[in-house]
Amino acid sequence: MLLATTPPNWASWTFRLTLRGIELTDDQLNTLYEAGCDDGSFSVESGGSVLGFFDREASTEHDAVISAIVGIEEAGIGARVLRIQADDDWLSASEIAARVGRSRQSVALLARGERGPGGFPAPVARQRSSNPLWSWSEVEAWFERYDPHAVPAHGPRLSPDFLAEVNDRLDIRERRRHAPHAPWRPKLNEALPLGA
Repeated sequence: MLLATTPPNWASWTFRLTLRGIELTDDQLNTLYEAGCDDGSFSVESGGSVLGFFDREASTEHDAVISAIVGIEEAGIGARVLRIQADDDWLSASEIAARVGRSRQSVALLARGERGPGGFPAPVARQRSSNPLWSWSEVEAWFERYDPHAVPAHGPRLSPDFLAEVNDRLDIRERRRHAPHAPWRPKLNEALPLGA
């Protein structure tokens, strides 16, 4: 039996794509899988958007992201990508504690400002519940400043500049789709050329 191995210099890139144009039927899921998106999981969100969560092996961030976008959009099911985000885990205090080697009580004290330097990130979800959720990227950045030895090593991350440029292009494409013959576009292209 042959085992699949990751080629040298490849890394795992984690990101989330927001899609439109599909309902996420079983047939559409099978088509996405066959189109090379077998490393993604998909869910339908309120409002009809579909999220694709990817953990893609590639040598560069742009290879990972662009291949996922192309795979989705060339699958022939009418899906189009609207946005990309770096995937961010939302964790409870217990899950944060496990990642940084502390007790849940220690993390709760940090979160309330009763221990440590203060400025711990606010929860991003379930703020009023007994088990709120924090953004791991925000918590990780806080620990990197105040207790860097507590933070486990992490894999490569998508650069903010790359994310911004991909999202800018996706936004422009959507605007052109909604207003293909906008009267302001020639003057705008002259004043603000994209190649500048």
